Amino acid sequence: MMTHRNIKMSDKIILTDCDGVLLDWETAFHKWMESHGHVLVAHGMYDICEQYGMEKPVGKELIKIFNESAWIGYLKAYRDARSGVAKLYEHGYRFHCITSLSLDKKSIRLRRYNLENIFGKGTFKEIICLDTGSHKDKALSEYVGSETYWIEDKLENAEDGARIGLKSILLTHNHNENEELTNGIQRANDWSGIVDIIVNNKCQK
Repeated sequence: MMTHRNIKMSDKIILTDCDGVLLDWETAFHKWMESHGHVLVAHGMYDICEQYGMEKPVGKELIKIFNESAWIGYLKAYRDARSGVAKLYEHGYRFHCITSLSLDKKSIRLRRYNLENIFGKGTFKEIICLDTGSHKDKALSEYVGSETYWIEDKLENAEDGARIGLKSILLTHNHNENEELTNGIQRANDWSGIVDIIVNNKCQK
């Protein structure tokens, strides 16, 4: 089956989320929040609003402001993402990044700058930026039936990919470590585990 983008397994394309997968967004966000006088009140959950004990509209607006600030161009690599991506690149894989960052043009340029600075130019064939907090189902639908790998840290997004025939890999975080996996979704604790799944065909649960 051909996709809307005419991607085939032989093209060796890997789809990946960005924040919490490639880049350490959360650490930078917490530092930014602290610099603006906000106090972290809870840990180990996905929802930033719950972490800071604030109403969702307020939290979402702060996330948008952060994502459209200069900070977004200088995030560090997430854990061992740099070495993992490099190993997959050596095996001929290239990446399409799908990120719910912002539609602001300067933010998009900063994201590209950040990714290319850490992982190298040519690693990412496409960087698809959606609006802040947007669902990724429409962007993923362009790859329906391609059977490409899709790397995420949010279970809902991993499930969306699995439902349309992508090989979803959930990168383990505190907020998803107890989630039950369905639809053939595999779990990896780090990028070394992702490499094992993709290159060495080591199944993980």
